[in-house]
Amino acid sequence: MSIAAMTMSVMLMLVLIAVFVWIVKRRSERVGDSDVEHDTVDHYVVMHGQPEAAVVLDATRSNELDAVILVYDRQLVVGGEAISREAVTGVTFNNAANPYVNNNYQLVLTTTLPVRPVIRAALGSDAEWAKQVTTDLAQYIKLMNNE
Repeated sequence: MSIAAMTMSVMLMLVLIAVFVWIVKRRSERVGDSDVEHDTVDHYVVMHGQPEAAVVLDATRSNELDAVILVYDRQLVVGGEAISREAVTGVTFNNAANPYVNNNYQLVLTTTLPVRPVIRAALGSDAEWAKQVTTDLAQYIKLMNNE
């Protein structure tokens, strides 16, 4: 191998390493600027106060924000995202099963939010559980909107 070929190989490796370092640095900066400021229900409650109610979507992950809907006086917290209670126009569930996944129920919230007109949350594979969660959440929203 000639000196010119070795020099080109070393320069190419240095460029690849520099690109890799730049990508890793950019990715770590983006993760640091994430809008998600809470990772558990306990942390969210400590920061924002005790909710009026909590609707558990998945009992096996009941301290994770994406497995619980927190019901506050003026808002719902779905997956860590606060949504005004007036923005919710409908609550239902559907079976999102496909040939590869059976009975994969989802809670479906329809909203007046232009950015998120439909919000979905996983409910598991039990139809009765999906129905109960949907009924409970609809009741909380109805009671909240009547006050």
